[in-house]
Amino acid sequence: MNTQSSLSYIKFLNLAKAIRELTQFPALNPMEEYLLNNFALAWQTNTKLSVSKTMRSSSEMSPSTVHRHLKALKSKGFISLDMDEQDNRIKYINHTPVSIHYFSLLGQCLNDSVKS
Repeated sequence: MNTQSSLSYIKFLNLAKAIRELTQFPALNPMEEYLLNNFALAWQTNTKLSVSKTMRSSSEMSPSTVHRHLKALKSKGFISLDMDEQDNRIKYINHTPVSIHYFSLLGQCLNDSVKS
């Protein structure tokens, strides 16, 4: 297990753990982190994520569980829920400065782990 790739990955895990333990970020449980990572993939491609579609699309969680985690992510500042301009019944999940900063620091961890 001492290949350069495995050592880089282990270094990334250690750096990412340190980022997650920073007091500037509220703690995320595994399901919140799973959702946030999936949101980041969608945000990267400018895909709009509606709350209702997100609640229905998870095969790992029930809609009520997804909704509970969305409320938690919102209260922790990682996401915002913004109403559609045309239809107030639709809310979209958007990133916030907190989530952008969080992913930026994780990206730096990845870059640092590969450099050495």
